[in-house]
Amino acid sequence: MFPGFKLECVASGLDLPVNLAFVPDPGENPEDPLVYIAELYGTVKVITNDHVIHTYAKNLLNYEPDYKFPGTGESGLIGICVDPASGDLCLSMLYEEPGGGVKAKLVRTSSSDGITMDSMTTLIDNIPSVRAAHQIQTVTIGPDGKLYVNVGDGMLHPEVAQDEQDMRGKILRMNTDGSIPDDNPYPGSYVFARGVRNPFGATWRKSDNALYVTDNGPEIDDRIAKIEAGGNYGWPETMRKGSLFWWHYTQAPTALAFMQGGQFPSEYDDELFVALFGSASVLGPAIKGKKIVKLRIDDQGVRSYDEFVKYIGNGPASPCGLTFCRDGLYFTDLHGEPGESGPGPAGHIFRVSPEKPVKPGAVPYTEENQSLCICKNCPSYNLCMQSKMQILFCSRGASECEVERKGCLCGECPVTSKYRLSGMYYCE
Repeated sequence: MFPGFKLECVASGLDLPVNLAFVPDPGENPEDPLVYIAELYGTVKVITNDHVIHTYAKNLLNYEPDYKFPGTGESGLIGICVDPASGDLCLSMLYEEPGGGVKAKLVRTSSSDGITMDSMTTLIDNIPSVRAAHQIQTVTIGPDGKLYVNVGDGMLHPEVAQDEQDMRGKILRMNTDGSIPDDNPYPGSYVFARGVRNPFGATWRKSDNALYVTDNGPEIDDRIAKIEAGGNYGWPETMRKGSLFWWHYTQAPTALAFMQGGQFPSEYDDELFVALFGSASVLGPAIKGKKIVKLRIDDQGVRSYDEFVKYIGNGPASPCGLTFCRDGLYFTDLHGEPGESGPGPAGHIFRVSPEKPVKPGAVPYTEENQSLCICKNCPSYNLCMQSKMQILFCSRGASECEVERKGCLCGECPVTSKYRLSGMYYCE
């Protein structure tokens, strides 16, 4: 565990929990839904505010899955997101079409109480797929209110990733009713970007309103890419085109998320956290994968890279789904601790939070307030504070760095007058 943080198990007994999606504005009643969990073999669970686990939907797959990891057991229900406008869930999964093989689809489900599914509508289907990885995967809703869907290349014919008429090996964009937006880069097409191989994870960054994905390579070059409209990311010729970062040796990156809601201290603001699944057949700690890493990135690439959480047990456990909620970073452990891989509900959800709670302040830690803040111009602002990217002390509390009083500008700061603050040397 990275210094200054703690790890807690918040849910157990889950059956292959792949991804999780928090309710954007959860209610305050104990029975109100808090987080939905996609279980790989066709069940959606929901945890309410009182920490009770309910079954939202089950038997969503129309075929019998298996537990072959790695292999055909990796397929099923993968993507899940909550539509903030309606509370509906959008789910991505495989299905078998009689005489037509394995296909992929995206569905929308609704519920009157958020606890039990009432109805399901297909938004898009008939995407050729295989019973393995490289299937339809993460689903997100962008700042524009559109649905974005990661679709793998289907493994067997990687060249389709370059075919603008084929939805495999693409990032798709659609309206929330499944129709094609008029402003998509390819008129009359769901295709938003092409040339991806096995893009498992996706997340939105508030600082640039951009979509970032993880994309698994063949034997080398797993990567992180910033997705742009009409972009071509190179596969099957290369996995490095358009990439911000790549791992030369396979790490199997799954979900990713930016710290952009104040859950961690300010020096972690806008850092990217990535789950590295590793090999599903390895028991215990592993050289590759089985960890969560944190990165600081910009348009030129990665500026820092640290191991954040690392598995040290004896089982097949590996991090898979990952997202921030109001009180920390949550991730799913797909296999849990049964001692060996096999059928059985052994998965967990864990939460990572600071050992010392982030101090609430009178000043919201927002981009606007950061732009107004003049702490970095202060004579007392030192290299330690700069390296930790500590600014806006009146919001976060004292600096972790040693402060030598060389003069103070707090009284002149626009944030001080805006929020009617009093006092000096906020960095202390």
